[in-house]
Amino acid sequence: MAPNRNYLAMEVLVEELVRSGVTDACVSPGNRSAPLAFALARNSGVKVWTHVDERSAGFFALGLARATRRPVVVACTSGTAAANLLPAAVEAHHAGVALILLTADRPPELRERSAGQTIDQLGLYGSHARWSFDLGVPEPTEVGVRHVRAAACRAVAESVGLPAGVAHLNLPMRDPLDPSNEEGVALAEVGATARDSEARYTLVTVPNAGVSADLLRPIADRLATARRPLLYCGPLDSDAPNLVAAVRALAQRLDAPLLAEPISNLRRSEAGERLVGSYEALLRDDAFAAASRPDVIVRLGAPPTSRTVATWLDGCGAELVVLDEGGGWPDPGCRASHVVHGSIAENCQTMAAALRSVDSDADWCEQWAAGERRAAQALAVSVEGESAPFEGHIMRAIGAALPSDASVYVGNSLAVRDLDWFWPSDAPSVRVLANRGANGIDGFVSSVLGAAAGGMPVVGVCGDLSFFHDLGGLVAAQRLGVRACFVVTNNGGGGIFDYLPSARAEGGYEEHFEELFVTPLGIELGPLVAAHGVEFRRAERVEQIRPAIERALASATTSVVEVVVDRADSRAAHARAWAAARAGRAGE
Repeated sequence: MAPNRNYLAMEVLVEELVRSGVTDACVSPGNRSAPLAFALARNSGVKVWTHVDERSAGFFALGLARATRRPVVVACTSGTAAANLLPAAVEAHHAGVALILLTADRPPELRERSAGQTIDQLGLYGSHARWSFDLGVPEPTEVGVRHVRAAACRAVAESVGLPAGVAHLNLPMRDPLDPSNEEGVALAEVGATARDSEARYTLVTVPNAGVSADLLRPIADRLATARRPLLYCGPLDSDAPNLVAAVRALAQRLDAPLLAEPISNLRRSEAGERLVGSYEALLRDDAFAAASRPDVIVRLGAPPTSRTVATWLDGCGAELVVLDEGGGWPDPGCRASHVVHGSIAENCQTMAAALRSVDSDADWCEQWAAGERRAAQALAVSVEGESAPFEGHIMRAIGAALPSDASVYVGNSLAVRDLDWFWPSDAPSVRVLANRGANGIDGFVSSVLGAAAGGMPVVGVCGDLSFFHDLGGLVAAQRLGVRACFVVTNNGGGGIFDYLPSARAEGGYEEHFEELFVTPLGIELGPLVAAHGVEFRRAERVEQIRPAIERALASATTSVVEVVVDRADSRAAHARAWAAARAGRAGE
């Protein structure tokens, strides 16, 4: 019983989105979007998460879509409100996360005429949207309703396609924007237009199978001739239940070492005895790096996070085979001889079955395994021996404190690298998430809370700049009753820059380094966190870190644990860890 054409169109749109599998929507306040907001709130099939800030709403939806692996709607009003969704759209596009952006808009007659809150929203997200469509002003006709239903079905299908990504529907509406009954109840008959009262209007099937054995056989034949094959697992978050077993089987069949980042979700004990987790420390040893060059690399997922690893893989001259579940071109070095799209689990299984006898070097796997044993032990001893807190302590404390049903959401810059460097080998096999599409620090707090809204215990670990960059996102914790644990490394600014070439600038440039790159904040974190109604704990000594995290995990509300780290102490501790790993390998 829609009161007018705007409410009819929006109720039909939401109804069809729900029939197509949408269960969650993030909504920000606005007048132009009122019919859409009311339609979302009145449909019992969708849970509405309200946000005061569109940028936070976009990243909250991103985290929620990551955690649930379902498309999430973001609805907003016109003007700069819609523009604030661009950062989340960029990350979702590059990371293959399904978002459906619904932007209310002014009707055509108000565009380009200095009307308030009116910008050019057509194609607003550019190439970062898989599909962008202007729905047009609502028409209360059977054809108009069919148009809305079909567009809703396509939006969902585009968002979850191969690759998944962003679908954008622009929704221009004329007055009235309130639910005034100006057009009569006869519209209800038009609104009922559908093929069936339960099924979606258009069912779209999205294939996600592996590649046939015939197509993979040439690759398998090449791998069979490799003397020094290597598997590298970059950022990957697959929902295939047999992924770990399939990758382990391929590594065994190839007799290849398996190098896996934590955010590949393959660095876990189930991956088998060929798993190498301390590869960063090993490859910082020039002698080991030179002696351990592969002749064929099979890379699973996105390119490496580590610059050390990426440089080594690119420079070793090995043939590169890429297995990827997206639809892009994941080869920044332009070295791949094969790029295989589709289910990585199925393609690994098929490739392992197609492999004929493999004749790799007799000691190839053992030299990596021996290096891993020595380096892992040396790193553990080195971290344990540090008296001043640094990131190695934090990562190991999180690994020790996590319950097995939890997830880690790791921030970019130094945090994701420290997770790679120091994540303990005996940590529980938890799911690891990260915004590694565009690799930005923005929206981290909102992304973590969005993932927590998906129902899983989540620990978000990041640096102080990442946390402050999205401090406003913390409002959602209390407003929406979302529970997460944040572990924030406060090292006085952008600690990642200490490890980049800018830190070694000389000749008068060095005096500008601190202010231009590190950007120390000098802000007390505790009062800001408390102002958002969130629990706060501070750890200044090594022995305080794990108990603080355990108490935060046991809390009934969102908690923030700040770990104070001196940057100079941290740099020295990192250097000692690499030196210990080199010394340990030299003692083989």
